[in-house]
Amino acid sequence: MKIVIFAPHPDDELVGAGGSILKWMDEGHKVEIVYISDGRAAYTFEKRMGRLMETNETQISQDDLAGIRMREIDKVISFLGIPEENVHKFQLPDQQVMDFRETGIEMCKPIIKDADRIVAPSNNNPHTDHQATFNISTTAAKELGIPDVEFYIYAVYLSIKAPREKQIKIDISDYNQKIYQALQLYKSQTVITTVQASFERMKKKKWERFGVFKLDDLGKYHNF
Repeated sequence: MKIVIFAPHPDDELVGAGGSILKWMDEGHKVEIVYISDGRAAYTFEKRMGRLMETNETQISQDDLAGIRMREIDKVISFLGIPEENVHKFQLPDQQVMDFRETGIEMCKPIIKDADRIVAPSNNNPHTDHQATFNISTTAAKELGIPDVEFYIYAVYLSIKAPREKQIKIDISDYNQKIYQALQLYKSQTVITTVQASFERMKKKKWERFGVFKLDDLGKYHNF
């Protein structure tokens, strides 16, 4: 099975589906990760929200932060054993992904055209980049005409609102420590209070929950 995970920003793939990624790899599935944004605006945005622990390291340009975050991806995928050819960095501008939605749709089509499962953030998302990522992945699948593809929808800082038959829980208790270690490689993000807290929660996380949908379900559920 080919499974494509969409991450609006570097680290969302692990917070939303990290344990499942490792479990799917152990089961022999081909896992590919699409990083949508370049993460450049994280410090600017989090400072405005009052969640940035300001240090000398955070007094850098957005260009420098984007470069750091792209290099952190390389460390993470190497640690997790994901082949470089299975990783796609779109580097669309952080906090502006919605403005580049059409570009993202065309970029992801060659990647998902033969996917069996697409893992993406929730619909009705208050974070504009997460919402844009949902729109990009579902629109590309719809335009490709691949109705049998399965969507696993994850919710970061949200909850899955769907009937029980549309939900699945995956036991990640064997993988949470490794994912926690991988999250520490996103060192640039540990100066953001909410992100640091979400990283710490991974150490004790036993389950990952997804909404499971088909394209025919689009628009019928809160998360999809």
